[in-house]
Amino acid sequence: MSSLKQRTVSGVLWTGIARMVTQLVLFIVMTILARLLSADDFGIVGMAAIITVAIAMVNDKGLGMSIVQKKDLDETHLSTMFWTSVGFGLLLYLFSFIASFPLATFFRKEIVQPVVAIIALGFVIGGFGIVQKSLLTRDMAFKQLAIVEVSATLAGGALAILLALAGFGVWSLVANVLARDLITVLILWLLCKWRPRLHFSSTELRHYLAFSGSVLANDGAIYLITNADITIIGRVLGSAALGVYSFALYVVKLPVTRLSSIVAKVVFPAFSSLQHDPVKFKAGYLKAVKYISLITFPVLAGVAVFSNEFITIVLGDKWIEMAWPLIILTPMAMLKSVGTIKNSVLMAVGRPDIELKWNLFYLFPLVGVVYFGTRYGLVGVATAFTTLYIVTFPIIQHITNKQISVTLAEFFRSLASSTVATSAMVLIALAIRYCKVVFNLPDLVVLLAGIIMASAAYLSVLWLIDRAELSEFYMMMQRKKTVRSGISMSEVVISE
Repeated sequence: MSSLKQRTVSGVLWTGIARMVTQLVLFIVMTILARLLSADDFGIVGMAAIITVAIAMVNDKGLGMSIVQKKDLDETHLSTMFWTSVGFGLLLYLFSFIASFPLATFFRKEIVQPVVAIIALGFVIGGFGIVQKSLLTRDMAFKQLAIVEVSATLAGGALAILLALAGFGVWSLVANVLARDLITVLILWLLCKWRPRLHFSSTELRHYLAFSGSVLANDGAIYLITNADITIIGRVLGSAALGVYSFALYVVKLPVTRLSSIVAKVVFPAFSSLQHDPVKFKAGYLKAVKYISLITFPVLAGVAVFSNEFITIVLGDKWIEMAWPLIILTPMAMLKSVGTIKNSVLMAVGRPDIELKWNLFYLFPLVGVVYFGTRYGLVGVATAFTTLYIVTFPIIQHITNKQISVTLAEFFRSLASSTVATSAMVLIALAIRYCKVVFNLPDLVVLLAGIIMASAAYLSVLWLIDRAELSEFYMMMQRKKTVRSGISMSEVVISE
């Protein structure tokens, strides 16, 4: 088995472990905080998301993506990128601090100003770890990256819960974000042996900015799209409504941001290595999309069907208002989960400009439909948001697929098995909910029975219609068997 193939399999496994553990920890932390804090607290941090989303984008991608994508690296170039990242972080913090005052006025919440000013320190903190993280990603050192992610999440979550119990309110959520950023950078420096030199060259910087500039511009467009609904809801409907909407969006996006990115995070360096082998690239892409849907479709559908029981038991009755927005946002989240990988594809083929142009085009109708939706409350916003995404999804997916000669028919065929099995699962789940009404069953009984019976239905139908694929997927998730036999996603993706 080739070295690249081994590293990709190992990357999927270690990234998968990290994402699964991180998702579980985050879910537990957010559940505890949801019971300790108010929707207004979450709404205030949702308003500050105008900054936190940008921090996550800059720290996770931004300038560092050019390091992953470039074939040849020079020590002096890396130092140039390091000091550029630090300087860029300082500049973004200064901008954020100045912007915090008009933001507080815009949202009519004075506390937004200090929250934004403090949470924006993540720009400065993250700037010191961008190059180190990119080097580990380039080397496909996903075991080390898994340690970083899990450790930072545990530390941030523990601190947030302690502060919430002590009565710090919204500041516990702020501390969670900053603690994760700080722990991440500290561990990255421990694991990555590279150290910057006192060297900077504007000439060298230009070689990297040609690629990173497009990535950062695209991140800017994604930033505007991500914050459009948050900004409008916070202004029009207020912080409490924004808190409910943000939490509903958080729940449906968990499989997108955590599970889908297991594959997306690993396949970018792998796809970059296969950019001159279109046959393997295409096969690997379709396989990755299929595996993402096998995980995310049933999870999202299950949460939607049992939303009332889930909210009542896990979060508490005070969050029941989020049930309908959560249900309505689910189809959007399903499509978004399988669309997540398009960013890796476009960057691997050197065309991040395509997503940039699309995001700029998408922004204007998004603002329009979300603003219109606020007339009908959170349900109206969720309906408008989901409808627009469903209508436009085939367009950008077709444009992306063309870059690697994949037709829309091939793309949607890769989703057939998971769609059919999920549909059968939903029918069983609805039957269980009907029994709840007829026999007046407790919420806990319905939720537990639903999880067991719906899962069994999903796996049974999947076994009947796509037994070979299910077996391959199961073997891929077992490290020892996968590494020894080579039966995995990368059997198709990366076989040199």
